[in-house]
Amino acid sequence: MGIFYAKVSIANLAGGDAHETEALVDTGATDSAFPAELLEDLGIQPRRRFTYVTADGSTVECGYGSALLTITLDDGQSVSDVCPVAFWPDESGQCIGATTLQMLKLAVDTPDERLVEVQMGRRGWAGRLDQS
Repeated sequence: MGIFYAKVSIANLAGGDAHETEALVDTGATDSAFPAELLEDLGIQPRRRFTYVTADGSTVECGYGSALLTITLDDGQSVSDVCPVAFWPDESGQCIGATTLQMLKLAVDTPDERLVEVQMGRRGWAGRLDQS
């Protein structure tokens, strides 16, 4: 699978301006991440601190909060929801992570390097827990 980007709009839950950008789709990243300065300029505040392990094994401690994320798909449709975001200390960490993809019911179409809507969910094990 190659590297690809998707259009994303980031907004404060309380309303106001939104910021549109393209972000790396990173299924190896737990949460979406955007520059802390951008999130703070939109009036989004971190609720707590969280430590992330990067691909090279180093750790980065940064703010953690929520934003309204809207992803525009290749067919022009868009999907939105409140998603967790990491307040990354610089521009290098800007990405759409796995939690956002799951919350927005999106999957990676690997051959075409794009995001697609998932049409059906999975409930998991449907049997009885007690074996008596």
